[in-house]
Amino acid sequence: MLFRSKKQTVRLGDPIIVSVTVSNQAPQVEDVDLNATEWGSFEVTDPDGKTLPYVGPLYQVMVNKAAVQPHSTVTIKDALDLTDKYLFQKAGRYSILLRGNRIGFSDSPAIAIEVTAGRLSEIDDVFVSLLPVCPNGWYLSKGLHGVVEPFGRGFAINFTRHPMQREIVGLWFAKEEVKVDPNQQPPFKMEYLGHTRGQFVFGSVDENAPALWPTAFEDISRALQITTQKSLA
Repeated sequence: MLFRSKKQTVRLGDPIIVSVTVSNQAPQVEDVDLNATEWGSFEVTDPDGKTLPYVGPLYQVMVNKAAVQPHSTVTIKDALDLTDKYLFQKAGRYSILLRGNRIGFSDSPAIAIEVTAGRLSEIDDVFVSLLPVCPNGWYLSKGLHGVVEPFGRGFAINFTRHPMQREIVGLWFAKEEVKVDPNQQPPFKMEYLGHTRGQFVFGSVDENAPALWPTAFEDISRALQITTQKSLA
């Protein structure tokens, strides 16, 4: 398995783009899962020697097998941004490897990425501010980043306790002003929370989340210093 970074040195806050290919040196055909990198398949060690937790999106992924012919190579990912899956919070040297157990291959050799001084991206800046208010037993994750419907360009961040039991508090951040439909129906009724850091903020509390975290929007608004000067209702 070959795991490469497009750049060996990146500035803090910039994307960390990697590619993943597998080569089959065996005389027989081997199967590979093309979705093997969708979850926490990487082991990322920060400059202090700590392993970074996976904080990427939580969703179901179907196995997508492809046959790797003998003495041939298959590309699994050509341009994967690791900052979508892990929180690179400080400058320094990071060690990154791809675990091969999910795709039936050996682990990749570790590569070193030097992260130089810079500023956190918009989504990471918000993510770091939300970490202190994440309740025990909940998981804070990055969601969609790019075009977030129906808000145009922006990003999403989710607090999840148990997704299958409807225990989620979702947040959407958008540059553009969007009016919220007052006639929305559960389970994904969105509420305009206010404005912060150049973003309009919207929230949604899943069906069983209020009993577990009744002050979610208040805690989030305080952590992000959200102002409510403008109503989009």
